[in-house]
Amino acid sequence: MSDQQETAPGGETTSDEIARSLGTVWQRFAGQRPKSTSVAIEKNRITCVIEEGTPDPASGEDASTPDSASFGYNATAVITRATGRRVVAFIPKSDKKAQTSTQTFILDQPRQRF
Repeated sequence: MSDQQETAPGGETTSDEIARSLGTVWQRFAGQRPKSTSVAIEKNRITCVIEEGTPDPASGEDASTPDSASFGYNATAVITRATGRRVVAFIPKSDKKAQTSTQTFILDQPRQRF
């Protein structure tokens, strides 16, 4: 069974769990839920593309992208918890024009028993 098809208790796939959890972390640091979150799981890499939410016009605030180290720490914890593997690199990228943020997580090699 591939990583994307692994089902957690409750019928949620690993990619669904990651998308939901990263959306929550994003909301905590940016102040609003993202419009959408897509997750691609490969062998040793997870890529999350977050479409940033639009700010509430009544609040008069601009959309904000969480750039803090705390966001990276919390996002890495989400991936570690969901996959059971250590994250060895976190690569955030932001496209202000398209209002998207891409987080790439490089995972440690799974342990092999002989």
